[in-house]
Amino acid sequence: MSYSTALSQGISILLYVHGISEDNCANFLSTKVISEQLNIPVPTTVKVIRSLNNAKLTIAKEGAKGGILLARPLSEITILDVFLAVEPGKALFKLHTDVTLQGKEVDEVKQKISDSLEAAEMAMQNQLKEVRLTDLLT
Repeated sequence: MSYSTALSQGISILLYVHGISEDNCANFLSTKVISEQLNIPVPTTVKVIRSLNNAKLTIAKEGAKGGILLARPLSEITILDVFLAVEPGKALFKLHTDVTLQGKEVDEVKQKISDSLEAAEMAMQNQLKEVRLTDLLT
């Protein structure tokens, strides 16, 4: 099981935009600059930023002076927010349930596996919910 690198890229983009915005009094930051500075290919940067925009973590502006800004303070954004933005609707674990074996015992084992993995996913989400992006800067 693994996710794409979009989570770490999304976090990096938000941290970078935060840092630049604080230095430059909230100017919109271009996708090209973000891509170059973070060494993320432009198409990937665009895709991740689109996900961040859709989740209302950033605000996008088109045009010559366009780019992105944070939609809310970094202190209000958790790692879980970024995760849900860049990995929307994806289950953490995929279960193999297409077995030819049948019966009550098989169903019970499948249910126990499902329950265990669901508990692990909830624990991960609870942990990610506790970490604000500002925590990464201290």
